[in-house]
Amino acid sequence: MKMKWKKIAVISACSIAIGITCYASGGVESIQAYLNHDFKFTLNSKVWTPKDSDGAVLAPVIFNGTSYLPVKAVVEATGGQVQWNEATKTITITSASGNEGAGSERDQMIIEEMNEIKDKLKLGLTKEEVQALFIEKFEIAHNSDSEDGSDSYWKYEYFKVSGYNREDYFPDHADYAIDHDGLINKKIGAYLYMEWKDNKLYMYSISYVNPKDNQVYIFVMSPDGTISDSPVIPSTSS
Repeated sequence: MKMKWKKIAVISACSIAIGITCYASGGVESIQAYLNHDFKFTLNSKVWTPKDSDGAVLAPVIFNGTSYLPVKAVVEATGGQVQWNEATKTITITSASGNEGAGSERDQMIIEEMNEIKDKLKLGLTKEEVQALFIEKFEIAHNSDSEDGSDSYWKYEYFKVSGYNREDYFPDHADYAIDHDGLINKKIGAYLYMEWKDNKLYMYSISYVNPKDNQVYIFVMSPDGTISDSPVIPSTSS
């Protein structure tokens, strides 16, 4: 079965992020390739099926005798992360293993949860649409320093130790502030913070501990769609 080049581009490259139109850029070359639906896969000796963010099964693309798999499905299945930078047309792959292994089972569960959040949350979704995507019941967050036009806020602490509350709880801090100590001391696994504007998702962030270097990181989806994922320097008090 022949495949149009546009479909191949979506499967191989654009599967890292929903809605990206990679084939509209100037560096795309039209090719003739095939999808092979008979291939089976194992991952760490277990049966594995590559799927997209909507759960649809993905088949490898066969081109000139070589099989190509979707980068997002493969990397996330091994605990890594994939990000797309539209401005530079760059696919960034972050390995979960680093130099010292893939981390604990808890670390893997946190990374999997984060990947699920990133797959589901899209800017512009309504509160009702977001809540329908998750079984978690999000809490109302408080923000004492909003300057970007947001009008309401949600939060959720994943893998939180029962009974834990950060020492500088509101009103001494705004809920957008990262609980660095709680993350490092494994009182919480990941912290999701969402900002809303006119009942639509305006931006969100996820703070977590990166098992590669045991530092707190924050992943941010900005209102303009740009993505950042960088370590956080804890604030110090005298």
